[in-house]
Amino acid sequence: MKTQIIQVSKNDDYISVCDKMSWSQTGRILLVWPNKGQVLNRRLELVLVKRHASRLGAQLALVTHDAEVRFSAQQVGIPVFNNLRQAQETHWRINRQKKNISPPEGNRPDLDSIRKSMNSQSLVWMEHPATRTILFGISVMALFALGIFILPGATIYLTPQTNTQSMELMLTANPSQSDINLSTGSLPSYTQKVIVEGRKDAITSGSATIPDKAASGTLRFTNISNRELTIPVGTVVTTLGNDPIRYVTSLGNEVVIKPGVSAVINARSIAPGISGNLPPNSLVAIEGDLGPDMSVTNPYDTYGGTNASVSAPSNRDFRLLREQLIEELKQTALMDLNKLITAGDFLITPTLTMTEILDEVAAPAIGEPSSHMSVSMRLQFESQVASSEELNKLIMPILDANIPRGYTPVENTTTIKQLTKPELGEDGNASWRIIAQREIQADIINDQVGKIISGLATPQAIHRLNDALPLENEVKIIMAPSWWPRLPFIPMRIQVVQSDP
Repeated sequence: MKTQIIQVSKNDDYISVCDKMSWSQTGRILLVWPNKGQVLNRRLELVLVKRHASRLGAQLALVTHDAEVRFSAQQVGIPVFNNLRQAQETHWRINRQKKNISPPEGNRPDLDSIRKSMNSQSLVWMEHPATRTILFGISVMALFALGIFILPGATIYLTPQTNTQSMELMLTANPSQSDINLSTGSLPSYTQKVIVEGRKDAITSGSATIPDKAASGTLRFTNISNRELTIPVGTVVTTLGNDPIRYVTSLGNEVVIKPGVSAVINARSIAPGISGNLPPNSLVAIEGDLGPDMSVTNPYDTYGGTNASVSAPSNRDFRLLREQLIEELKQTALMDLNKLITAGDFLITPTLTMTEILDEVAAPAIGEPSSHMSVSMRLQFESQVASSEELNKLIMPILDANIPRGYTPVENTTTIKQLTKPELGEDGNASWRIIAQREIQADIINDQVGKIISGLATPQAIHRLNDALPLENEVKIIMAPSWWPRLPFIPMRIQVVQSDP
């Protein structure tokens, strides 16, 4: 017999329960009590509910662990079970106390005399041949009927109907939270750190000035001693001051100067660049032993010293290259973090931050001549992560509370997809929208299947099952023996095999 299962909530009363029962079109109604809350725990309410079930022409039973309700139900004659399976597999009967009927006092029959009179009577009709033939035929027919009930067997293959349960949820990750909050959809998050390093090269766009060509001019040497002096090749003369400019004679031979005589010799600047372009009378000191006995000067301007402009890294080059490298290392950190976290955990990317610069080197230095430059960095990043365990602790109770009646979830089919990117609120917590999905299948009780189709012809049984049960595809029935036209009358001879969806 089909059973209507009605879930009683903690807010229900006698009127709302009777209203739910009125929608039932089955012969049996099973009321399932909630785990918490006191519902219909008074005997009068149970009596009224039972009377309402009687008016509907249905049997009534309860599934509850409430001791007070169980006691009251036993008093008013309502069957009580521990779980749904026990309720659906058991006949609903109430053991009533039998009244003790005492025999009327007075003269009691003489049992010994009655026994003797019965034994003395001869059952002549039992010895008649026709009686024996009839009894033998009845025995054969009984054995045949017993074979009809016991011999055949059937295996029924069916696939319960599957649907997809789907829910959209807004989640919030809070690193300071210790546990999930179902009412707000928030869950705790943990911090994951990673260290990355890299180098980036670029062409310089700045410029720097460097010495190019050396200046040249003429020097007048005068012998101020009373002896003849020789000016060797490569004699060095300088300006005065802390950063003197040095010139060297460029003649290929030594020059001999007599006392009081002067000689003009060509010279060039040792260091290239415009610093060697000097006004007259700037070069006045001689390096070496000739200094006390010889005077020197440049009677005219020295000229020809030039500088050149070459490529060099600028502050802007360094700043841009550094920003680009940090952004590349940030993307590397995201990839490394996704590899570090446990499979199924969700990386909250907006919370990714650089927490420390462990090492940084730029070469060449700003202003040094070079057409290329490079920056090397070693950085530490961290990000908040929502664990899959906390996600499931938050999502599964919500899915279970909204599962359609008569369906159960299929294990290991839950998937979570991100609908929006996480965004940081003013409080620093990240929020994003997801969609949680899983497969659910119709809950079909094997024992009920056998009761529905016992004794029916195979085509009729297939048609009835397809109409009565939520199935994914048509039922398949295999009889044993295969030529037997009807299903067994005994449900226990019918085996039901449910295939995975």
